[in-house]
Amino acid sequence: MTMKTIEIKNAWQGNSDCNACTIRSSALFAELNEEDFSKIHSPIDDLRIEANTGIYSQGESAEYLFTLREGFIKLLHLNSDGSERIVRLVMPGDLFGMEALLGEAYSHAASTLSNVHLCRIPKAIIASLGEESPRLHRQIVKKWGEALVQSESWFSEINTGRIEVRLARFLLRVAKSSGDIAVAPLFKREDMGLMMDVKFETISRALASMAEQGLISNISRLSIQIPSMENLKKFSQAGLNA
Repeated sequence: MTMKTIEIKNAWQGNSDCNACTIRSSALFAELNEEDFSKIHSPIDDLRIEANTGIYSQGESAEYLFTLREGFIKLLHLNSDGSERIVRLVMPGDLFGMEALLGEAYSHAASTLSNVHLCRIPKAIIASLGEESPRLHRQIVKKWGEALVQSESWFSEINTGRIEVRLARFLLRVAKSSGDIAVAPLFKREDMGLMMDVKFETISRALASMAEQGLISNISRLSIQIPSMENLKKFSQAGLNA
């Protein structure tokens, strides 16, 4: 893990070297102006973390919330019987760890599924600034609402229907176009099984089946290619009636 602290004054004035100012363009602070930033007195940590690394544990005291800049993070819930379930996929632009705003412990564990770039924000910043800046308060409410909607749609999309259809919906959500084709990340089959509540062998068989149908190609450990996003979309929609 690599970390640097970002002094807010430098970030606002453009003196930070973090990708054209991580803070000003972050999902949470995008609407703030210089006056808002002048009220922030604590530094924010700019982190780069390798894949398969824990960020915080379920039940741990929530001292920070986070905005994800690059990569993917899983929120994992540990059940009382020892079983696990991935309850949310955090994507670039998302806010997570929002339990910190309530002064509570983290409800889930957060771990990286890929190399990530994120900002770690002390809850004291949000508590003090939220009282003084209506813009930040609106952003917090908006991002919290988006997270709830994403969690609900996440369960609906990848937990109903045949496994191939669920995988198609998953790939449509995370894929990025690259020329005439699209590329989607693949995570460890065990992680994907925890997302969809199936065994990892089922994930492997479903990927092979989709490859045979020409829906995906060039399956590797970390990614796949999608020859036609339109065909994959039609496949996922046809599955609604299957």
